[in-house]
Amino acid sequence: MGRSGIVAEPREVPDFQRTWAIIALSGSLDDATVDQVEREIAQLYGEGARLIVDVSELHFLDDHGVDVLVLLAHHMRRQGGLMALTDRRGSIREALGRAGLPDLPPLFTSVAEAMLALDHD
Repeated sequence: MGRSGIVAEPREVPDFQRTWAIIALSGSLDDATVDQVEREIAQLYGEGARLIVDVSELHFLDDHGVDVLVLLAHHMRRQGGLMALTDRRGSIREALGRAGLPDLPPLFTSVAEAMLALDHD
């Protein structure tokens, strides 16, 4: 008795690219959370990638943390993408204002609001 062989035909595999990421930070912005954000950015591909960082649950954000968020926003823009922050409590606006950067990166009160804004940008 012969063996019946099944031969799979080669197919082109679609190139699925991840162009959106939403990261929720909590606690304090430190080396551990910065690494998480950087890992997410590394997974974003292509022109027009979008990153939303929700800082609503951050309890501590110093000048170093503000600098990190601004650098991430600049990195996204250099790569052809955009980044926005969301903060339901509004505490980060004060920290950005003290740093002289009230609108960089753009700040929204909800993830949905940020998604709409970044989608139309």
